Amino acid sequence: MVRRRYKLLLFGIWLALFGILEIAPNGRGVWAVSNQHSGQAVELTVYNQNLALVKESRRVQLASGISRVNFTGVAALIDPASVKFAVSGLPGFRVLEQNYEYDVINDLKLLQKYLGAKIKITDLQGNTTEGYLINAAQNVIISTRPEGGEVRILKANQIQAIVFPELPDGLITKPTLVWLVQNPYPEGEHSVTVSYLTQGLSWQADYVATINAGDNRLDLTGWVTLNNQSGSDYQNARLKLVAGDLNLAPEEKRTKNLEILYKAAASTSDQAFEEQSFFEYHLYTLSRPTTIKNFQVKQVELLTAAAVPAQKLYVYEGAVEPEKVKVMLEVTNSREQNLGMPLPKGKIRVQKADADGSLQLIGEDRIDHTPQNEKLRIKLGYAFDITGDRIKTEVREVTHHCREESYRIKLRNHKAQPVTVTAVEKFSPWLEWKIIKKDHPYIRNEAGKAEFTVVVPPNGEKAVNYTVRYQW
Repeated sequence: MVRRRYKLLLFGIWLALFGILEIAPNGRGVWAVSNQHSGQAVELTVYNQNLALVKESRRVQLASGISRVNFTGVAALIDPASVKFAVSGLPGFRVLEQNYEYDVINDLKLLQKYLGAKIKITDLQGNTTEGYLINAAQNVIISTRPEGGEVRILKANQIQAIVFPELPDGLITKPTLVWLVQNPYPEGEHSVTVSYLTQGLSWQADYVATINAGDNRLDLTGWVTLNNQSGSDYQNARLKLVAGDLNLAPEEKRTKNLEILYKAAASTSDQAFEEQSFFEYHLYTLSRPTTIKNFQVKQVELLTAAAVPAQKLYVYEGAVEPEKVKVMLEVTNSREQNLGMPLPKGKIRVQKADADGSLQLIGEDRIDHTPQNEKLRIKLGYAFDITGDRIKTEVREVTHHCREESYRIKLRNHKAQPVTVTAVEKFSPWLEWKIIKKDHPYIRNEAGKAEFTVVVPPNGEKAVNYTVRYQW
């Protein structure tokens, strides 16, 4: 057997290893099939729950009879139970066995495999030492004979390179799917399709809104932010995104340790995603192929909208935040308001130009999935010059099954112009309630909530008084 030599430059020096497998018989009627990436087609459907469906088509050479197919370049966080292998035009083709091999080589694993075996070490001065590896922890310990003899400790920071006779069995250079297949047809090249689910791929929507000087219109840009930590590159992939909350069955925690790296990259697109309804979710398809590298964050433009009408709101929830008044923006996601695309959940940042014309951040919030024609409220922060307080003024036990509570809400405005404040009161969802007294009108938008809208004069205050009756 021809022995290959592999050099590992320990502690940060690169490891030179062989490349893609050649097609070669193994002497038992089983063939290892090379998987070249040229000409492959990749479809990628990414969910915003750290999950993706990968579908790859490749041309491979299949031997007649029983053969082994090695499919390299797959994700390191693959769900092996989700793998599907198909061959076009071979109705009698069978998959006998399926394996996922992920024991990827690194310096520590290589050293562990060579415990008790002979290696060659070169130090920083160029001196070479041969011996049998006894231990490789903080330093490397070797001996002159397998059973003992003279023992030498080599400091890790003094080692330049370690040379191993060959790559040991059981270690691979990249995660690989391996099938044992049976082909009743003559040997030939065929199109195979492999699909699987993998973790480590996720996406989210990020929005940037710029509001005008009058706080009544904004320009909105939406970005899709993809994060690939799956352990594989996806070249020229047909990209689809699913927005929605899927129910996923819980899985046992995998014990495989993976080193997670992080690199950032940005990419822009001059074409928006095409959106369509899909079951109870929404599907966004990029109209051009894109490459998503491993350990990469990529941004692709989702939407742009100009001059979207917006309304600034002051909202006071005294039962939750007794002294603070929230500042919010409200927009309607409709075509009439220059929007209309179902908006995936994500983070939205709002900015505004100051007196010098420089854009400044005025707040950010996270929005949920927002369908078409629904209103969207964005929390920006708290008003500096508007405050409030809320007190319970009276409690009456009317009967054993009825109680009345009275409240006073005071809103204070320190601005030089009047402001409109919405005071939101939330009531017990387990009890039947009714407001029996009030000095301001209110709107009951949903169960357990009443909204009083009050105009507070400049440098003045306004009080809201009401009584609610609970029955059970």
